[in-house]
Amino acid sequence: MQKQEDGTMAGAKRSRNIGQRSSERPHGQHCTPQNLCARCSMMKVIQYRFAAFRQAFGRDPLPNEPLFFVPVTPIAADKRQAIAQLSEAARATGVQLGRLLEFLHVRST
Repeated sequence: MQKQEDGTMAGAKRSRNIGQRSSERPHGQHCTPQNLCARCSMMKVIQYRFAAFRQAFGRDPLPNEPLFFVPVTPIAADKRQAIAQLSEAARATGVQLGRLLEFLHVRST
């Protein structure tokens, strides 16, 4: 590879420092605390579902255990139950359910 004028190697990908990361999201979606992008919304839902798991089972979920689960045992919920739990989490955290469903490529019906 040849060195370019700016000191980088030709063909090398430029990486940004995490502190320099833009809040711009795919498809031009700007993320703010008042209007979270789908990824940040999903993080809030994950936190909520972790808390639901802790409340239900008295511990954090293991890596192979689902966050959308049957209420009495930590096994995966069916699609209808998972969407209902996602909807509840979206309401509780104030995020947009439609944005989450689109992000997850899930149809609600």
